Amino acid sequence: MNLSISQRYLKKIGFNREFSPTLENLQELLSLHVQNIPFGNLAPFLGDEVLLDPQVIADKLLDQGREGYCLEQSTLTKIVLNELGFETFNLLGRVYYQNMKVEMAPTRTHLVTIVKIDGILYLYDPGFGGMTPAGVLSLNEVNAVQQTPLEKFRLIDVKDTDIPEFALTGMKFMLQAYVKEIWMNVYAFNPEQAVAESDLILANWYVSTSPKSVFTQNLMFSIIKNNEKTSLNNNVLRTHGKLGSTKKELVTIEDYQSTLKSVFNVNIEQIDFLKVFNKINNSVA
Repeated sequence: MNLSISQRYLKKIGFNREFSPTLENLQELLSLHVQNIPFGNLAPFLGDEVLLDPQVIADKLLDQGREGYCLEQSTLTKIVLNELGFETFNLLGRVYYQNMKVEMAPTRTHLVTIVKIDGILYLYDPGFGGMTPAGVLSLNEVNAVQQTPLEKFRLIDVKDTDIPEFALTGMKFMLQAYVKEIWMNVYAFNPEQAVAESDLILANWYVSTSPKSVFTQNLMFSIIKNNEKTSLNNNVLRTHGKLGSTKKELVTIEDYQSTLKSVFNVNIEQIDFLKVFNKINNSVA
């Protein structure tokens, strides 16, 4: 018997009881997702094609034990949540994280999922890497601090940011994270701005192929387990939790193999680690 994508998803993340489309269950889904499906960009980093076909994504993330970035993860979650009885849709946002000084509007490349429950919209986003919100966020609570299992987040009107209006074209809300006692811009989006399939194709092509894309130039992984967020940026592994932070440098090919397998729960059988190692060492040299 062939399982649906949502059944495979629930099995992958370990949701083992009867499901109903409630906010409580949505919160639990996201918590389990970020623990069991790692964020990662190995394919674009190595120059491999990234496809947004639902079955290809489901096979990769749910059956093959591999990682994915936002366009893959949020394409998957929209399908899954719709199958599970939620009313959902995708949005493309502009990223401002660690890029506070902008000279133009960033391209709309970050894909998120919006879920509507009892007339209220919620942000369900497992795919922003090291600054992924580990909890569902309400779009009905603008300017309110929303606590997740790790960081605090808030949504504010983009007019209340320090970013020039010309660099916020079409955007309505800015997601901010509270990091080191500072509210930091993460990304902006507009819940009224529909996404066409052609928008996704173009965004995915740019993110996965452009030499200006951070995803083709840097290896990035992230996962949230045991109330700790662990991220890999090229050869630097960082873990952040309520008890503090740690940092480790990966030196050998074996370091990368063991880290992806044991830390990020990635099936490493088909990965060309020599190619990974050589590209990272050439880029950080």
